[in-house]
Amino acid sequence: MITIVYIGAGNFTNACMFPQLRRHDVRLAAVCDLDEAKARAAQTKYGFEKVYTDFRVMLDEVKPQAVFCVGGPKVHYAIGMQVLERGFPLYVQKSPAPSSAATQEMAALAAKKNVVCHVGFNMRSSMAASQAKKILAGTDFGAPLLGVFRYGLTSGKTMADVVMDQHCHLVDTARFLLGDINAVTATPSGRAGARDYVATVRFASGAVGTLNFTSGQMPGKEFVYFEVTGTGTFLCSHGCCAALTWRRPVKGPWWQDPQADYVFEHGAYGYDPLETIGYVGDVDNFIAAVKGTASDVSPVASTVGTMEVCEELLRQIAPPLV
Repeated sequence: MITIVYIGAGNFTNACMFPQLRRHDVRLAAVCDLDEAKARAAQTKYGFEKVYTDFRVMLDEVKPQAVFCVGGPKVHYAIGMQVLERGFPLYVQKSPAPSSAATQEMAALAAKKNVVCHVGFNMRSSMAASQAKKILAGTDFGAPLLGVFRYGLTSGKTMADVVMDQHCHLVDTARFLLGDINAVTATPSGRAGARDYVATVRFASGAVGTLNFTSGQMPGKEFVYFEVTGTGTFLCSHGCCAALTWRRPVKGPWWQDPQADYVFEHGAYGYDPLETIGYVGDVDNFIAAVKGTASDVSPVASTVGTMEVCEELLRQIAPPLV
Protein backbone atom coordinates (compact mmCIF):
# COMPACT_ATOMS: atom_id res chain seq x y z
CA MET A 1 0.00 0.00 0.00
CA ILE A 2 1.24 3.49 -0.84
CA THR A 3 0.38 6.76 0.86
CA ILE A 4 -1.24 9.33 -1.42
CA VAL A 5 -2.47 12.89 -1.13
CA TYR A 6 -4.91 14.59 -3.45
CA ILE A 7 -4.94 18.22 -4.60
CA GLY A 8 -8.27 19.45 -5.94
CA ALA A 9 -11.84 18.50 -4.98
CA GLY A 10 -13.83 19.78 -7.95
CA ASN A 11 -16.65 18.34 -10.02
CA PHE A 12 -14.55 16.07 -12.27
CA THR A 13 -12.66 14.62 -9.33
CA ASN A 14 -15.88 13.87 -7.44
CA ALA A 15 -17.37 12.19 -10.51
CA CYS A 16 -14.43 10.18 -11.83
CA MET A 17 -11.58 10.04 -9.32
CA PHE A 18 -12.66 10.02 -5.68
CA PRO A 19 -15.26 7.24 -6.14
CA GLN A 20 -12.64 4.77 -7.39
CA LEU A 21 -9.68 5.44 -5.08
CA ARG A 22 -10.66 2.76 -2.56
CA ARG A 23 -10.38 0.17 -5.34
CA HIS A 24 -6.63 0.67 -5.35
CA ASP A 25 -3.89 -0.25 -2.92
CA VAL A 26 -3.60 3.22 -1.36
CA ARG A 27 -3.85 5.02 1.93
CA LEU A 28 -5.85 8.24 1.58
CA ALA A 29 -3.67 10.38 3.81
CA ALA A 30 -4.92 13.87 2.93
CA VAL A 31 -6.98 15.99 0.56
CA CYS A 32 -6.32 19.63 -0.27
CA ASP A 33 -8.48 22.35 -1.80
CA LEU A 34 -8.50 26.14 -1.53
CA ASP A 35 -12.18 25.76 -0.61
CA GLU A 36 -11.96 24.01 2.75
CA ALA A 37 -15.64 23.02 2.61
CA LYS A 38 -14.99 20.97 -0.53
CA ALA A 39 -12.03 19.24 1.09
CA ARG A 40 -14.07 18.53 4.24
CA ALA A 41 -16.85 17.05 2.14
CA ALA A 42 -14.35 14.77 0.41
CA GLN A 43 -12.93 13.71 3.75
CA THR A 44 -16.37 12.83 5.08
CA LYS A 45 -17.52 10.97 1.98
CA TYR A 46 -14.35 9.18 0.89
CA GLY A 47 -12.31 8.76 4.07
CA PHE A 48 -9.27 11.01 3.70
CA GLU A 49 -7.44 11.25 7.00
CA LYS A 50 -6.59 14.95 6.94
CA VAL A 51 -7.71 18.17 5.24
CA TYR A 52 -5.50 21.01 4.00
CA THR A 53 -5.93 24.25 2.11
CA ASP A 54 -2.20 24.68 1.37
CA PHE A 55 -0.63 21.89 -0.65
CA ARG A 56 2.89 22.91 0.40
CA VAL A 57 2.09 22.38 4.07
CA MET A 58 0.41 19.08 3.21
CA LEU A 59 3.47 17.81 1.35
CA ASP A 60 5.81 18.89 4.15
CA GLU A 61 3.74 17.25 6.87
CA VAL A 62 2.50 14.08 5.18
CA LYS A 63 5.50 13.32 2.96
CA PRO A 64 3.40 11.11 0.64
CA GLN A 65 4.64 8.46 -1.74
CA ALA A 66 2.51 9.88 -4.57
CA VAL A 67 0.54 13.04 -5.32
CA PHE A 68 -2.62 13.53 -7.38
CA CYS A 69 -3.28 17.01 -8.75
CA VAL A 70 -6.46 17.59 -10.73
CA GLY A 71 -7.64 21.13 -11.48
CA GLY A 72 -7.13 22.08 -15.12
CA PRO A 73 -4.02 22.61 -17.29
CA LYS A 74 -2.84 25.81 -15.57
CA VAL A 75 -3.13 24.20 -12.14
CA HIS A 76 -1.47 20.99 -13.31
CA TYR A 77 1.53 22.96 -14.53
CA ALA A 78 1.84 25.57 -11.77
CA ILE A 79 1.39 23.17 -8.87
CA GLY A 80 2.77 20.13 -10.66
CA MET A 81 6.14 21.76 -11.23
CA GLN A 82 6.42 22.47 -7.50
CA VAL A 83 5.45 18.91 -6.63
CA LEU A 84 8.04 17.52 -9.04
CA GLU A 85 10.71 19.91 -7.77
CA ARG A 86 10.19 18.42 -4.32
CA GLY A 87 10.73 14.94 -5.78
CA PHE A 88 7.24 13.47 -5.41
CA PRO A 89 5.72 11.18 -8.06
CA LEU A 90 2.86 13.05 -9.70
CA TYR A 91 -0.45 12.27 -11.37
CA VAL A 92 -2.16 15.04 -13.33
CA GLN A 93 -5.24 14.80 -15.50
CA LYS A 94 -5.11 15.80 -19.14
CA SER A 95 -4.11 18.29 -20.32
CA PRO A 96 -0.84 18.28 -18.39
CA ALA A 97 -0.13 21.97 -19.06
CA PRO A 98 -1.43 24.92 -21.09
CA SER A 99 1.08 24.37 -23.92
CA SER A 100 3.47 21.87 -25.43
CA ALA A 101 6.41 23.94 -24.20
CA ALA A 102 5.14 23.82 -20.62
CA THR A 103 4.50 20.09 -20.98
CA GLN A 104 8.09 19.63 -22.10
CA GLU A 105 9.25 21.53 -19.01
CA MET A 106 7.34 19.10 -16.81
CA ALA A 107 8.86 16.16 -18.65
CA ALA A 108 12.37 17.55 -18.26
CA LEU A 109 11.91 18.17 -14.54
CA ALA A 110 10.44 14.70 -13.97
CA ALA A 111 13.45 13.19 -15.75
CA LYS A 112 15.84 15.33 -13.73
CA LYS A 113 14.24 14.27 -10.46
CA ASN A 114 13.85 10.67 -11.68
CA VAL A 115 10.20 10.48 -10.62
CA VAL A 116 7.03 9.28 -12.30
CA CYS A 117 4.94 12.03 -13.85
CA HIS A 118 1.79 10.45 -15.26
CA VAL A 119 -0.84 12.21 -17.38
CA GLY A 120 -4.42 10.97 -17.12
CA PHE A 121 -5.13 10.41 -20.78
CA ASN A 122 -7.53 7.72 -19.65
CA MET A 123 -8.40 6.57 -23.17
CA ARG A 124 -5.03 4.81 -23.26
CA SER A 125 -6.32 2.57 -20.47
CA SER A 126 -9.84 2.15 -21.85
CA MET A 127 -10.93 -1.40 -22.64
CA ALA A 128 -11.18 -0.67 -26.36
CA ALA A 129 -7.94 1.24 -26.89
CA SER A 130 -5.78 -0.94 -24.67
CA GLN A 131 -6.95 -4.12 -26.37
CA ALA A 132 -6.71 -2.55 -29.81
CA LYS A 133 -3.13 -1.57 -29.00
CA LYS A 134 -2.28 -5.21 -28.26
CA ILE A 135 -3.92 -6.39 -31.47
CA LEU A 136 -2.11 -3.78 -33.56
CA ALA A 137 1.20 -4.77 -31.98
CA GLY A 138 0.66 -8.44 -32.83
CA THR A 139 1.53 -10.27 -36.01
CA ASP A 140 -2.03 -11.03 -37.14
CA PHE A 141 -3.03 -7.46 -37.95
CA GLY A 142 -0.07 -6.29 -39.97
CA ALA A 143 0.79 -2.71 -40.78
CA PRO A 144 -2.05 -0.22 -40.19
CA LEU A 145 -2.97 1.73 -43.31
CA LEU A 146 -5.82 4.03 -42.26
CA GLY A 147 -7.22 5.38 -39.02
CA VAL A 148 -10.55 7.16 -38.55
CA PHE A 149 -11.24 8.85 -35.23
CA ARG A 150 -14.30 10.84 -34.06
CA TYR A 151 -15.00 12.87 -30.92
CA GLY A 152 -18.28 14.62 -30.16
CA LEU A 153 -17.74 16.91 -27.19
CA THR A 154 -17.17 20.62 -27.82
CA SER A 155 -18.16 22.40 -24.60
CA GLY A 156 -15.85 25.15 -23.42
CA LYS A 157 -15.80 28.93 -23.45
CA THR A 158 -13.45 29.14 -26.43
CA MET A 159 -12.13 26.84 -29.12
CA ALA A 160 -8.79 26.99 -27.34
CA ASP A 161 -10.46 25.40 -24.30
CA VAL A 162 -12.17 22.83 -26.52
CA VAL A 163 -9.10 21.79 -28.50
CA MET A 164 -6.44 21.95 -25.81
CA ASP A 165 -8.43 20.33 -23.00
CA GLN A 166 -10.99 18.08 -24.75
CA HIS A 167 -9.99 17.25 -28.30
CA CYS A 168 -6.56 16.38 -26.99
CA HIS A 169 -8.22 13.08 -25.94
CA LEU A 170 -8.82 12.05 -29.55
CA VAL A 171 -5.45 13.28 -30.76
CA ASP A 172 -3.77 11.31 -28.00
CA THR A 173 -5.78 8.17 -28.75
CA ALA A 174 -4.77 8.36 -32.42
CA ARG A 175 -1.11 8.75 -31.47
CA PHE A 176 -1.36 5.98 -28.87
CA LEU A 177 -2.68 3.52 -31.45
CA LEU A 178 -0.89 4.56 -34.63
CA GLY A 179 2.18 6.53 -33.54
CA ASP A 180 3.45 10.06 -33.99
CA ILE A 181 1.68 12.45 -36.33
CA ASN A 182 4.04 14.36 -38.61
CA ALA A 183 1.57 16.21 -40.86
CA VAL A 184 -1.87 17.68 -40.23
CA THR A 185 -4.33 19.77 -42.28
CA ALA A 186 -7.53 20.96 -40.61
CA THR A 187 -10.71 22.23 -42.27
CA PRO A 188 -13.36 24.01 -40.17
CA SER A 189 -17.10 23.80 -40.71
CA GLY A 190 -18.76 26.44 -42.86
CA ARG A 191 -21.97 26.36 -40.81
CA ALA A 192 -22.57 29.37 -38.59
CA GLY A 193 -22.24 28.54 -34.90
CA ALA A 194 -20.96 25.01 -35.49
CA ARG A 195 -17.82 23.91 -33.71
CA ASP A 196 -17.12 21.15 -36.21
CA TYR A 197 -13.89 20.46 -38.07
CA VAL A 198 -11.99 17.62 -39.65
CA ALA A 199 -8.24 17.09 -39.91
CA THR A 200 -6.39 14.83 -42.27
CA VAL A 201 -3.19 13.46 -40.77
CA ARG A 202 -0.18 11.42 -41.80
CA PHE A 203 1.56 9.29 -39.22
CA ALA A 204 5.30 8.76 -39.04
CA SER A 205 4.70 5.14 -40.02
CA GLY A 206 3.27 6.30 -43.35
CA ALA A 207 -0.33 5.49 -42.43
CA VAL A 208 -2.94 8.20 -42.97
CA GLY A 209 -6.12 9.11 -41.14
CA THR A 210 -8.76 11.63 -40.17
CA LEU A 211 -9.59 13.27 -36.86
CA ASN A 212 -13.26 14.28 -36.83
CA PHE A 213 -14.76 16.64 -34.26
CA THR A 214 -18.43 17.53 -34.06
CA SER A 215 -20.68 19.65 -31.87
CA GLY A 216 -23.58 17.38 -32.88
CA GLN A 217 -22.87 14.84 -30.18
CA MET A 218 -24.61 11.53 -30.88
CA PRO A 219 -27.36 10.18 -28.59
CA GLY A 220 -26.44 7.69 -25.92
CA LYS A 221 -23.14 9.37 -25.09
CA GLU A 222 -21.49 7.81 -28.12
CA PHE A 223 -18.95 10.55 -28.54
CA VAL A 224 -15.77 8.48 -29.02
CA TYR A 225 -15.30 6.28 -32.07
CA PHE A 226 -12.26 4.85 -33.82
CA GLU A 227 -11.46 2.40 -36.58
CA VAL A 228 -8.18 1.13 -37.97
CA THR A 229 -7.81 -0.60 -41.33
CA GLY A 230 -4.96 -2.89 -42.33
CA THR A 231 -4.51 -5.14 -45.34
CA GLY A 232 -7.59 -7.33 -45.25
CA THR A 233 -8.27 -6.58 -41.58
CA PHE A 234 -10.24 -4.02 -39.61
CA LEU A 235 -10.70 -2.87 -36.01
CA CYS A 236 -13.64 -0.74 -34.87
CA SER A 237 -14.74 0.70 -31.51
CA HIS A 238 -17.94 2.59 -30.79
CA GLY A 239 -20.25 3.47 -27.90
CA CYS A 240 -17.63 5.48 -26.01
CA CYS A 241 -15.21 2.54 -25.99
CA ALA A 242 -17.98 0.13 -24.96
CA ALA A 243 -17.26 -2.31 -27.78
CA LEU A 244 -14.39 -3.46 -29.97
CA THR A 245 -14.81 -5.58 -33.08
CA TRP A 246 -12.05 -7.15 -35.16
CA ARG A 247 -12.45 -8.52 -38.66
CA ARG A 248 -9.46 -10.79 -38.99
CA PRO A 249 -7.51 -11.19 -42.24
CA VAL A 250 -9.28 -13.27 -44.88
CA LYS A 251 -7.41 -16.51 -45.61
CA GLY A 252 -9.79 -18.00 -48.17
CA PRO A 253 -12.27 -16.86 -50.83
CA TRP A 254 -14.26 -13.76 -50.01
CA TRP A 255 -17.48 -15.76 -49.55
CA GLN A 256 -15.83 -17.61 -46.69
CA ASP A 257 -15.03 -14.36 -44.95
CA PRO A 258 -16.07 -14.84 -41.32
CA GLN A 259 -18.14 -12.32 -39.39
CA ALA A 260 -16.25 -9.81 -37.33
CA ASP A 261 -15.23 -11.04 -33.89
CA TYR A 262 -16.46 -9.14 -30.88
CA VAL A 263 -13.41 -8.67 -28.69
CA PHE A 264 -15.90 -7.39 -26.13
CA GLU A 265 -19.20 -5.54 -26.11
CA HIS A 266 -21.33 -3.94 -23.41
CA GLY A 267 -23.12 -0.67 -22.81
CA ALA A 268 -20.75 2.08 -21.74
CA TYR A 269 -23.20 3.41 -19.18
CA GLY A 270 -24.92 0.14 -18.34
CA TYR A 271 -21.72 -1.42 -17.06
CA ASP A 272 -19.06 0.59 -15.25
CA PRO A 273 -18.04 3.72 -17.15
CA LEU A 274 -15.06 4.35 -14.89
CA GLU A 275 -13.60 1.03 -16.02
CA THR A 276 -14.88 1.08 -19.60
CA ILE A 277 -13.52 4.52 -20.44
CA GLY A 278 -10.25 3.83 -18.65
CA TYR A 279 -10.33 5.92 -15.48
CA VAL A 280 -9.76 2.94 -13.18
CA GLY A 281 -7.03 1.41 -15.31
CA ASP A 282 -5.36 4.79 -15.65
CA VAL A 283 -5.06 5.27 -11.88
CA ASP A 284 -4.05 1.65 -11.41
CA ASN A 285 -1.22 2.08 -13.90
CA PHE A 286 0.06 5.21 -12.15
CA ILE A 287 0.14 3.45 -8.80
CA ALA A 288 1.89 0.44 -10.30
CA ALA A 289 4.44 2.72 -11.97
CA VAL A 290 5.15 4.41 -8.63
CA LYS A 291 5.60 1.00 -7.01
CA GLY A 292 7.87 -0.07 -9.85
CA THR A 293 5.71 -3.06 -10.79
CA ALA A 294 4.66 -1.75 -14.23
CA SER A 295 5.83 0.70 -16.88
CA ASP A 296 4.02 4.01 -17.06
CA VAL A 297 1.52 3.87 -19.94
CA SER A 298 1.13 7.65 -20.08
CA PRO A 299 4.33 9.43 -19.01
CA VAL A 300 4.29 13.18 -19.46
CA ALA A 301 7.11 13.02 -22.03
CA SER A 302 4.87 10.95 -24.32
CA THR A 303 2.18 13.64 -24.31
CA VAL A 304 4.29 16.50 -25.66
CA GLY A 305 3.53 15.42 -29.23
CA THR A 306 -0.19 15.37 -28.46
CA MET A 307 -0.07 18.96 -27.27
CA GLU A 308 1.95 19.99 -30.34
CA VAL A 309 -0.69 18.55 -32.68
CA CYS A 310 -3.45 20.29 -30.72
CA GLU A 311 -1.65 23.61 -31.04
CA GLU A 312 -1.40 23.13 -34.79
CA LEU A 313 -5.09 22.23 -35.04
CA LEU A 314 -6.00 25.36 -33.12
CA ARG A 315 -3.76 27.50 -35.30
CA GLN A 316 -5.52 26.26 -38.43
CA ILE A 317 -9.15 26.47 -37.26
CA ALA A 318 -9.38 29.49 -34.94
CA PRO A 319 -10.41 31.76 -36.47
CA PRO A 320 -12.98 31.12 -37.96
CA LEU A 321 -14.17 28.84 -35.15
CA VAL A 322 -14.45 30.48 -31.72
